Amino acid sequence: MQQSTLEKAFVESFSEYGDAIFRFCMVKVSNVELAEDMTQEVFTRYWQSLRDGKEMVNTRSFLYTIANNMAKDWYKKKKADSLDDKMESGDVPNDTTASPEVVAEYQAVLSLIDDMEENDKKVLLLKHVEGLPPKEIAEVLEETANTVSVRLNRATRRLQEKLGVEKT
Repeated sequence: MQQSTLEKAFVESFSEYGDAIFRFCMVKVSNVELAEDMTQEVFTRYWQSLRDGKEMVNTRSFLYTIANNMAKDWYKKKKADSLDDKMESGDVPNDTTASPEVVAEYQAVLSLIDDMEENDKKVLLLKHVEGLPPKEIAEVLEETANTVSVRLNRATRRLQEKLGVEKT
């Protein structure tokens, strides 16, 4: 590919997925500066892959896979503080357009998710925070779509139980 074509693909991908990758990193590490650094590194690796001529079938999944792997590496190096501690310290920004009640409910649900088993936490965040379909979640987690669907259904059921919500 020509340099200008690569640059165009990169800029389009950054415009389309940059904020979502940042949010994903933010939810994973609960630290604004670290999430910004991770997002920058994700796109640096993406740029290098473009320059190396790596064929990408699904750019979004590729970016989430990089971000997910970086978060795994970060957790291996440092045990993360709980999401509750980060919220209390203000490291998790509140959505200023939402009412305080909605923000509090959202943070309460995130706190419950944070206390869940790691596999449940991953699929719930990718599905409900990032809006990825099961097929893309499977690509990010390097699992089959069927496995992800089953895990997602079970995790959702467990979260509903924690919230006291009956399944309809």
